[in-house]
Amino acid sequence: MQLKQIELHKQRDFGSKLNVTIEFVKRNFKPLYKSIIYIAGPFLLLGSLLMTSVFNYSFQSMGNPTGKPPDADLFLSLGIKGIGSFVFLLLASVALISVVYEFLKLYEKKGSGAIEVEEVYAKVKSSFWNVLGTVFLYALLIIAIYIALLIPAFAFGALGGAFAFMIVIVVMVGLVYFFIASSLIFIIRAYENVGFITALTRSLKLIKGKWWSTFGLLFVIGLIQGVVSSIFMIPYYVNTIISTMHTVETGVFQEPSQTSIVINQVLLLLYFLLSYLMYALPLLGIAFQYFNLREMKEAAGLIDKIDAFEDLSNDSKDEDHY
Repeated sequence: MQLKQIELHKQRDFGSKLNVTIEFVKRNFKPLYKSIIYIAGPFLLLGSLLMTSVFNYSFQSMGNPTGKPPDADLFLSLGIKGIGSFVFLLLASVALISVVYEFLKLYEKKGSGAIEVEEVYAKVKSSFWNVLGTVFLYALLIIAIYIALLIPAFAFGALGGAFAFMIVIVVMVGLVYFFIASSLIFIIRAYENVGFITALTRSLKLIKGKWWSTFGLLFVIGLIQGVVSSIFMIPYYVNTIISTMHTVETGVFQEPSQTSIVINQVLLLLYFLLSYLMYALPLLGIAFQYFNLREMKEAAGLIDKIDAFEDLSNDSKDEDHY
């Protein structure tokens, strides 16, 4: 029996928003993640491979008691890999955001089980640069706010360490507040097709008075995401502990075997890939908060239903007239 389509534009309490996020993933797991893997997967794979190489070397270096620094060529190679991983993971993030929100829009039109990767890809091609631009402008804004909030820390730093510490705390609180208050910006741009400033203003307006509920939703979903992601890291730590047992027993440092290094690289790669895919959860969670706030403050869904009913009535009148 086919399940009833999940209504997006609906007021929901905290528990309902959490439940509908998980329920949406369960019902649409195959088409949603198939789209994510096909579209964001290539960027994610390349970024994860580079990140795995850098992370694995850093982890091995921490266990090396000689503390020998890398030579110039190795240092340059690690730097290039680090920059490359950042670029590819950034593109993967942009693709992930675009896929999730374009999938939501198609779901609203077509319903569950009728969405193909080709349809999502066609939509992502037109929205990818919009999302990339939003990420760039949002990052610049965060940096500007951070600098603006940090200036008093240097100004009051001369008064003593306690004042500087308090200012740093204020800076961190201010950034967290802004991050939550502006968290609707991507879904607003996707759904309302407005500019960056308009989307930012809309986000601040919609979340006004609902900051704590938005924070709580993202915190709980982020906690779920973190716990599930950490499970993927357990095999890596187990293999690392096993590979270092011989060093502990002999008391002499020995480089990990090539087999152990390869296993660790594979396990790290799986961790980065799987944990990154989990970011679809907070994206969907904030989307349902957006639908909830719009319905609560603007009755957007109700207005759309009234407009659709009026259009249907007018069509019926026209048919009767002819």
